[in-house]
Amino acid sequence: HTHTKYMYNPVTQEENAIVHLFALEHRYYGKSYPEFPDNSSPVSNENLQYLSSRQAIHDVATFIQYANGHYILNDGNPTKWVTFGGSYPGMVSAWSRYKFPNLVHAAVSNSSPVQAQLDFPEYNNHVAKDLGYDVVGGSAECLDIVSRGHEEIGELLSAEGEEKEGGYEKVAELFHVCNGAEPFYKDVKNKNMFLGDGVIYIPAQGNDPSCGSDGSLCNIANLCDAIIEEYSQSGSAMESLAAIAKRQSYRDCTEVDWHGTLQYLSSDAARRDGVRSWIWQTCNEFGFYQTCEHDSSCPYGKGYHAIEQDLEICEVAFGVPPEEVKANVEKSLQYYGGWDMDGSRIMFANGDVDPWAELSITGGKGSEDLPTVWVKGASHHFWTHALKDTDGEAIEDARLVIHGQVMEWLVEEDEKSGSEVDKNTNTQVFDDVEPLAESYVTE
Repeated sequence: HTHTKYMYNPVTQEENAIVHLFALEHRYYGKSYPEFPDNSSPVSNENLQYLSSRQAIHDVATFIQYANGHYILNDGNPTKWVTFGGSYPGMVSAWSRYKFPNLVHAAVSNSSPVQAQLDFPEYNNHVAKDLGYDVVGGSAECLDIVSRGHEEIGELLSAEGEEKEGGYEKVAELFHVCNGAEPFYKDVKNKNMFLGDGVIYIPAQGNDPSCGSDGSLCNIANLCDAIIEEYSQSGSAMESLAAIAKRQSYRDCTEVDWHGTLQYLSSDAARRDGVRSWIWQTCNEFGFYQTCEHDSSCPYGKGYHAIEQDLEICEVAFGVPPEEVKANVEKSLQYYGGWDMDGSRIMFANGDVDPWAELSITGGKGSEDLPTVWVKGASHHFWTHALKDTDGEAIEDARLVIHGQVMEWLVEEDEKSGSEVDKNTNTQVFDDVEPLAESYVTE
């Protein structure tokens, strides 16, 4: 399991260390979808009510108690559990320790946005920073071309009168839009989805310095080199983006269909790769909607991705109205604490390239009980990936710091008792939702 691979071997080599490694799969992801007596889809709106991070941390607590009695040799010494995770699993790791300190001895939470937030413009603001970040191959020129290219497209898509037809047609032709300019005439929301999330893919979250020896645009350095090269030939920021979009695409044309997107997200087909499960959780717990507003530094079409777009998905695909989405985010903050979490023995590690670091516990938000690690040049929990010869010094140092902190915590005594919630690990998550019967759970 890549999220713990870097820790497993060093810990087992410690003198007298006995290490048990368990990888838990979250309900409603991978192969762990529940089965229902009426054979209904597990991702129907009704059945998704059993999916939540609160249920997940209770599942972790239940598993720990089960494993202590079935898998682990009881020699009279209490087993010390340390949870690890990256991204959302990193959130679950931190919260498992926070809510069940009598069961979880310590936690490592990598690249975890523990601060639930409805509107998340900071994500795309950070993407802009990455495009200009020389440590990973970005530059001011690269950022300028990307930003100006989107501005030029926006001007054509907002044209009126006689210029409207020519503008729509030019954009549709350059970016090989399916059905030509028709989607832009059909619905303004098609223009928003086309431009508001960018006409090219920018690998900020997944930036991998070791990839791209074949010329693929899989990291910021390769992408920016290609963008600047295209611009040197065409002299047009918009045409440069069109050339990059063509290189990145694996389809004959670019689908621009907001209504079709809503239909897909409302269907069982969106079960693939956990898409429907995750968006359900954003509507019911976290928000995290990556907008691109006029007053931001977002490098895409400013003003073309407003929060209303995401709230429409919640209402149409999941039946969760906007006010309820907002209330759900506030409930999550109240339950977990966000940046004000008052837990202990939880380490938060983040990379400075990762946009999700904006909502994690970093720097001044940490404390002696909640230490932080800041990894220069690293993307989304990159140090948790399998070791590579190309890993930089910052990545290697982060692994050593995390390992050292965990070993230090392992010699500390466990809490003797937990909070009230800790003593009720088998209770339902919400008062108005019956717990999922054990017989419904896929083994």
